Amino acid sequence: MKKITFISASYTKKLLPGLLLLISVNVWSQEPMGVPRLSGELIFDGIPDEEAWQAIPALPLVMHIPVFGNEPSELSVIKIAYDNDYFYVSGILNYKNPDDIRAFSKKRDYSYLKCDWLGVIIDTFNDRQNAVMFWTNPNGVRSEGTIQNDVVDQNTDLSFSWNTFWDAKSSVNEHGWSTEIRIPFSSLSFQVKENKTCMGITVVNYRAAKSETVSFPAIPPDVANAIWKPSMTAMIEFTGLKPEKPVYITPYVTGGIGQINELNDAETGYEMASKFKYDGGFDAKYSITNNLTLDLTVNTDFAQVEADDQKINLTRYSLYFPEKRVFFQEKADVFDFSFLGGNNLFYSRRIGLYDGNPVRIYGGFRMTGRVDKWDIGILDMQTASFEENPSENFGIFRTKRSVFNPNSFVGGMVTSRLGMNGKYNVAYGLDGQFRVIGDEFMTVKWAQTFERDSVNRVFDFAPSRLLFEWERRKIKGFSYDFVYTWSGKSFNPGIGFEAKDNYQGGRAILQYGWLPQRETFLRYHSVSLMAYDFWNTLTGLHETTNGILKWYFQAKKGSYGSIAANWFHEDLADTLSLGNDQASVLPGKYSFAYLSALYGSSDAHALSYELYAEAGTFYNGWKISFSALPKLSIGAGFDLGLSYYLDYINLSSGTMSFTNHILGVRGLLTLTTKTSLSAFIQYNTAVDKVFTNIRFRYNPREGNDFYIVYDEALNSDLSRENPRLPISAGRTLLLKYTYTFKF
Repeated sequence: MKKITFISASYTKKLLPGLLLLISVNVWSQEPMGVPRLSGELIFDGIPDEEAWQAIPALPLVMHIPVFGNEPSELSVIKIAYDNDYFYVSGILNYKNPDDIRAFSKKRDYSYLKCDWLGVIIDTFNDRQNAVMFWTNPNGVRSEGTIQNDVVDQNTDLSFSWNTFWDAKSSVNEHGWSTEIRIPFSSLSFQVKENKTCMGITVVNYRAAKSETVSFPAIPPDVANAIWKPSMTAMIEFTGLKPEKPVYITPYVTGGIGQINELNDAETGYEMASKFKYDGGFDAKYSITNNLTLDLTVNTDFAQVEADDQKINLTRYSLYFPEKRVFFQEKADVFDFSFLGGNNLFYSRRIGLYDGNPVRIYGGFRMTGRVDKWDIGILDMQTASFEENPSENFGIFRTKRSVFNPNSFVGGMVTSRLGMNGKYNVAYGLDGQFRVIGDEFMTVKWAQTFERDSVNRVFDFAPSRLLFEWERRKIKGFSYDFVYTWSGKSFNPGIGFEAKDNYQGGRAILQYGWLPQRETFLRYHSVSLMAYDFWNTLTGLHETTNGILKWYFQAKKGSYGSIAANWFHEDLADTLSLGNDQASVLPGKYSFAYLSALYGSSDAHALSYELYAEAGTFYNGWKISFSALPKLSIGAGFDLGLSYYLDYINLSSGTMSFTNHILGVRGLLTLTTKTSLSAFIQYNTAVDKVFTNIRFRYNPREGNDFYIVYDEALNSDLSRENPRLPISAGRTLLLKYTYTFKF
């Protein structure tokens, strides 16, 4: 084993006060730090002991959590450097007790906090809004993703679905572990001005055993998601970048068999029909310039995509299902035009899906990047006809640019959905986010749709959507978030998602948060009051009023939880169906309330879990809901996750009630960082089916994959229909191979 020289803790302690001041000045004055250029050869093996590394200064690190500003409890020596082709990050991560190393999972794109991580967040355009990130763990796992909108909402603004070409190698030793990350500049989009390139950077080391995060630069946890924010990065500068502009072409072939049980002609029973499947196509990627990338796809395939999670709807809003197809996940942040709550002017699941059935995508292209000061995204896809739905063309154009200050922008979007039968739906949107002063932000969004056979007038409120938001973005002390939203009676985004049609109203959140002193077990806790009130824009009638009083906490050891009191008043103009038509609520006025509680354990342990429960009145009856999400990791190669959801609904004094169960099992076996076997099995009593999705992946290098995918749906209640249902509703076995050529 190679010998690695460590910097002493006493030396770090002497430097820390001065370095804290230096970091603060660098971050807030935005004086760029020059990135050192390597002066010698490197052996890329995860052990940064070459002379070239020894000449590079280490980054000063500061504790982010559990107590901001403290000296890190363990020694980390992290460095950055570059040469003509690559940006490098190295880490020597020491442990006083080697048993504290958490090295779970070898799966590509693993992104859970059960293991230790070293990561780098890079704001490649230095726009303080968007970034890419690269992470690795003691097993050398590669996990990359994208960041948008300065992470206002962690659920929508962070994505680990983006993939690009890069490498990471790690090595575990008697002191801890070390790692090297190598990112080709050809995998990054950036601008060169006068031979200089400025980017923003945050380097993060997370240690699961202590739930401790240290970073460069020093980032106070006063605002939500602070460590992820591009606006918190330190400015760095490269000189003389001239990356190559390769062309990547990735053909694929698939083959397999599909079987489905169909009702016979006499409708007296079911017969199994088999069909062999084979297909092929390709994807291509080309960097037109350093800051503009073109992606092409022909006969787009999604054979390896994981099945959707089963859900049950107990509300008057449409269920939202996230995108899981890789082509649409990549660069999804570029095309975001959110109206909050999942509502968006662009929802990629409108493309290639019809009533839950896959529709062939002939192909299309996507171009993303920056032209001068404008971020742009262009997407165009052509689909085949399916049943009564015609062949369609989907087009999206998105652009925005910074104004006034790095945290403010203005932008616009245009979408089109053109049917080959003459139908069309066109939408445009204008938006702006403005950092008014300090933590005060104002957001304004406007959108309008046009359709065939409709009266189309510019700036007509009937087919329009409006959102105005004013918020104080911080988690320490007093904060607030006020929203007014309008959805016109004719607003219909053809490629968008609306959880509810025809409504207007307001939402307010008042919150006070504390970051306690170090003697308490709490890292953070807050009290918040949220209320919203919605009215129907078509009838002018009241629909919903809701209030939630909540206490939330995060412990220094990593656990978290909340307790909330929830109150609702619902005015139903029509009958409301619940739980896949298992019950219904008649029109009328209803007031009800329930209590809810959440607790999640620290992810630092092999066994972790999240528990949620709520109980109370519900319309003209009552309900009890419970969920349990345990996760077990055994060594570096096996992960098991369970999910159980229980909903018991009793309406009209027991005359209408039902109990629904959804049980899910996820298993993951990773023998190496190149192979994985995953299984996802779900049972939903609302539809009386068991859904099975099993996937094997061999990924010897980026862009080269072999998949085996097995899907099957099993009926659990065979006698619920006449004639009697078969055990299997249908099954598919597919093989897929992809190989990337670089030119």
